[in-house]
Amino acid sequence: MNKTFDNNFKDGCFTALGIPGISLAASFFALGALFKNSGLNAAQSFLSTLIGFALPGQVVMAETLIVNGTLLNILIAVFLTNARLYPMTVNLVPVIRQKNRPRWHYYFLAHFIAVTSWVYMLTNYEKITKENRFSFFLGLGSTLWILSTIATVIGFYTAGIINKKIFVAVIFLNPIYFMCMIVSVLNKIHIIATVFLSIILAPILFLFTPDWSVLLAGIISGIISYYFFIR
Repeated sequence: MNKTFDNNFKDGCFTALGIPGISLAASFFALGALFKNSGLNAAQSFLSTLIGFALPGQVVMAETLIVNGTLLNILIAVFLTNARLYPMTVNLVPVIRQKNRPRWHYYFLAHFIAVTSWVYMLTNYEKITKENRFSFFLGLGSTLWILSTIATVIGFYTAGIINKKIFVAVIFLNPIYFMCMIVSVLNKIHIIATVFLSIILAPILFLFTPDWSVLLAGIISGIISYYFFIR
């Protein structure tokens, strides 16, 4: 590793130790308690985040276990929930790609792509030179992964000690962080249009299809904004 790589890797690590890490760790802290209540043991909870590292999919897995779902139910539910990671990866890799870097490096890096790191990188990549983005994201993503794994274990062991209302409260820190990140980039017309169209469409679609209203609002708003402002 050269000195430039080391410095940018460290910058990514220190960034993760700030608000992004605090918000994500809080959510995984609550997840650890959910795992304990769903019947998983400490090792299973630890490995779930270490290997999976996809909060929505892990929540779906725990909730399916609570209602005595089958392994096939869990597989399908988690697969569909985590399918979002594919377009996220396709969207992010061109931003951090370097010409002479082996392809397997990106396969390795893909494990650290989560919404928190993805949102941060896509809203700040213009501030980082092209040749330094890979090392920065590696530091950012890997540190968030480590923090999340540790937080899961702590949440598991403190589930019977800390009031349940606290777990419910901290799990909302990450969505609030996402909202703040989105607000910070509302200077781009296509993002503004997408956000406000979603706000308008979601309640209307809820009247017709409550289960799919949020997803459809996001898809329709994104398509309209892309067609009128990016295409």
